[in-house]
Amino acid sequence: MTKFFDVFISYGRTDSKEFAIKLQTSLNKHGFQVWFDFNDIPLGVDFQNQIDDGIEKADNFLFIISPHSVNSSYCLKEIELAIKRNKRIIPLMHVEQINRETWQQRNPNGTDEEWESYKAEGKHTSFKNMHPTIGKINWVYFREDKDDFDQSLADLINLLRLHGDYVEQHTSFLIKALEWERNQKQTRYLLTGEEKQFAQSWLKFRFKDKQPPQYGSVKL
Repeated sequence: MTKFFDVFISYGRTDSKEFAIKLQTSLNKHGFQVWFDFNDIPLGVDFQNQIDDGIEKADNFLFIISPHSVNSSYCLKEIELAIKRNKRIIPLMHVEQINRETWQQRNPNGTDEEWESYKAEGKHTSFKNMHPTIGKINWVYFREDKDDFDQSLADLINLLRLHGDYVEQHTSFLIKALEWERNQKQTRYLLTGEEKQFAQSWLKFRFKDKQPPQYGSVKL
């Protein structure tokens, strides 16, 4: 049986490892199934394939914004796959920028010239090199010493639950579509009968309506 997740967490370890662990633990306590690379990549397997699989099987893609994640080529791949798969992307602002002191602690032998070069490339900030998709979506603020974690968590949970059935159904249809595609588009992997009719109804749904269609409610 395919295992799905409510949330995939994308983050930069240098800035946000401890925060990501805290977030995962908190979401777990509220009943959410979270894909998190510290727990969900077994030894001896293809790392990137496991990450891609986690994104595809998660209903929501949480991107923790920080200078490290924004400037990470690995996080960029995750964002682009989430966009390609039409995932619901929820950015979480964690670290807006780092100062010279923080950079120096991470680079004890770093020089003034290296710090200035680092800043010139925008690697000290979350804003200069931010992916445009992340930049145009409303963020949930989780800044250290600025935002109340519990209140931000409550706001995030409310957002995750908003249209939750619809988003979950998207993941289910996506996995079926990918299975069909990866099996040379054999007809035996196509939707049929009531499931096909429900999928057609689901595709036509727009949120101007009060409730998305529920599986089993579509009449044959």
